[in-house]
Amino acid sequence: MKKVILVVGLALAACASPPSAGTIAQLTAADASTSLAVGETVTETLRTQDAGEGMDPIVTLALRHADGRTLTFQEANHTNNDLAAQAAGGPLAQIMGLQGQESTTLYYPVGGERSNASAVFFCGPQGPAAIGRYDAPDGTTRFVGLREPIQFETRPDGQVEALPYSPDAVCARLHFRRG
Repeated sequence: MKKVILVVGLALAACASPPSAGTIAQLTAADASTSLAVGETVTETLRTQDAGEGMDPIVTLALRHADGRTLTFQEANHTNNDLAAQAAGGPLAQIMGLQGQESTTLYYPVGGERSNASAVFFCGPQGPAAIGRYDAPDGTTRFVGLREPIQFETRPDGQVEALPYSPDAVCARLHFRRG
């Protein structure tokens, strides 16, 4: 019996890989509207946790306000629609107002994060339904808060395309300098 417990314990430990150390960056508001929306500084933590064989890693993004409130998101890297949304020059890049073939990253709130109004510090008390992130070549980072996820439909010819996204569904445009 002890051997069975030991084997099961080792198997479970092998399935759960600890997150990497990650990166922590201090983000400073790069414009007045960002400063008004979230304050002068936000701390960004990016962590990656390896997944099982053949699966995408789990990338977690945490944004911590100067007063301690923290919003946590996971990268949307698991479905075809999520990958299409953040393709170079794709729907998320267009929503973010990027003009070329820039690649963006889409994140969704973790668990019940969106309903935790005490932690939310942008996009109103409900928080964003998703956020987009873009690291510009000039060393700045841009975020866009979305009130609703990007939706897709299948056309009669079988192609999948994003539905038009209303500018009214954007609840925040944040621009930071990394420090």
